[in-house]
Amino acid sequence: VEFNVHIADLENRLQHFVNTSFESIGSISHSLLLLNKFKSILHRDSLKADLDSKMSIIFHNYGIELEQVQQLYEKQKHNPPISRNLPPVSGNITWSRHLLQRIEEPMKQFEK
Repeated sequence: VEFNVHIADLENRLQHFVNTSFESIGSISHSLLLLNKFKSILHRDSLKADLDSKMSIIFHNYGIELEQVQQLYEKQKHNPPISRNLPPVSGNITWSRHLLQRIEEPMKQFEK
């Protein structure tokens, strides 16, 4: 009985640690990396359910990120911010590639 109490306490502490870890992360890519690390070591059903809910939250945040990138593109597509040392055309290409990278990098991690 005492063993089960200690296990339940340990699970609660671990779940709290997982939650605080995800709260402190700002990017979707880092959240996905952390999620994959936790999935590889956490095998209890209660903890797996919590990680699955984290995945849906990350996916929702990715949708928000997509909308932000789209709004940024629409706002700045005629006059994008470019570096001082780049010609206008290559600056525009660099800017658009950075936006594309913001979209594709998390998607590649979702596929894993």
